[in-house]
Amino acid sequence: MSKPKLDYPMKMHMQRLVRVEKRPFCFRDFLDFEEDGKKYNMTYGTFRNKISQYVRNGYAQLEYYSGTAFYSLNGVNFSKPRAVMTSNHTVVSPVSSMSSVSFIDNLPADKQALHDIRFRFKVDNVWNTITTIHPELEPNTKSKDISLEPLETHNLTIKATIHHTDTVSVIVACSLNPVAVDVNGVIRLSNALTRVEERLLRYIECAPRSLSLSSSSASSPIPDHESWIVTMWHFGTDSLSEYTGEKFESTWEDGEHALLRIYSKDMKDGNGIRIRKERQEYPNKRFDEAIDEKLPTVKMRAMPKDT
Repeated sequence: MSKPKLDYPMKMHMQRLVRVEKRPFCFRDFLDFEEDGKKYNMTYGTFRNKISQYVRNGYAQLEYYSGTAFYSLNGVNFSKPRAVMTSNHTVVSPVSSMSSVSFIDNLPADKQALHDIRFRFKVDNVWNTITTIHPELEPNTKSKDISLEPLETHNLTIKATIHHTDTVSVIVACSLNPVAVDVNGVIRLSNALTRVEERLLRYIECAPRSLSLSSSSASSPIPDHESWIVTMWHFGTDSLSEYTGEKFESTWEDGEHALLRIYSKDMKDGNGIRIRKERQEYPNKRFDEAIDEKLPTVKMRAMPKDT
């Protein structure tokens, strides 16, 4: 059985997956996850014991099997994935491998891109500093998190949260404007994260000397975004041609602790519905290292930044 201290973060993670990301979850989502700035690990056996308890007491429910068991919160239903192509009315069964959807494999694809990008980094005493000099930023009554207003820049929506543990988490929401994995795309993301650095620095630059701040950077208490740890991102492609079938979503797992999804995505920009193929990955590496693995020709320190 899992330790009691896992109940709260596990339930919070379940709530976020179902109510924010609008999808069911499986044990892969809990092997390595983060809530309130803290990292948690859970074995398959622990997840199985806890989810069985939640199903019995009515907190969660089994949704369907698609290679593995998928669950949701009680009363929040998701249909079992299926896809229908209206051109020939061919029904595709719930997928368990990429080869099961050859009609999607053969679609012309746009550039590989990233979205729902999540970072974290540490700044000693940042929470105490923010609460002391910015009383207008009231922490959450339960988690004690301080959530800053979203920053809109470079067609990205970026949300920063200062946790009571002095960890700062940053979420780049760009599902409708993914970051292309090429030189221009990475420059765009890098420049946007520089704006986040500057914004955080403005919040603390007037702090009195009695409030000591430190980070791994010698020049600024806010570390350079190149050193921020990428905790998760969605990596994939959109189809170039418009999809006219019924909406669908299929999710399964691979052998590398990554969730795979294929789903119809309404771009809401006049470009209609596209089919998106993506992997939910957990690099847990510095940003410069993680992006170099996706695009080895890009060297972060050689890229120009906005002036």
